[in-house]
Amino acid sequence: MGTIKLDENSLRNMMTFQSLTKVDVYDVAEDEENIIFVIYPGTLRKAIVNNGENVKKVQEKLGKRIIIVEYSPDIKRFVYNLFYRFGVKEIEINEIEGSYNIAVKVDPAQKARAIGKEGRNLRLTKEILKRHFNVSNLVVK
Repeated sequence: MGTIKLDENSLRNMMTFQSLTKVDVYDVAEDEENIIFVIYPGTLRKAIVNNGENVKKVQEKLGKRIIIVEYSPDIKRFVYNLFYRFGVKEIEINEIEGSYNIAVKVDPAQKARAIGKEGRNLRLTKEILKRHFNVSNLVVK
């Protein structure tokens, strides 16, 4: 399991999200196009209240696509939450010597989006997973 180290920009993004949605952020990761906010379990409805108006404000202010995912201490549930928007069909998790190998089967029509341009979405998702679980491999089927 990795360590969560947040830079000044990530902390600023967290504060913006929290002030506009009134929802606490558990973790945050970003790339050139997306920011994934990992929020505490049971708070997703509060974050997207009023047809997601507050999330739209966050997106406008930060200038990137906002993705919100609920954290779960259960690795399978957390993986499901991370890939939910891609139509999860199956999740295989194998633990070998304390490290997890994860394969996620998604809707074939969504597979390219799940991986992302040049693998960006997959890398960002793996980064988040590695912070909370000892993940050595993540593949999308």
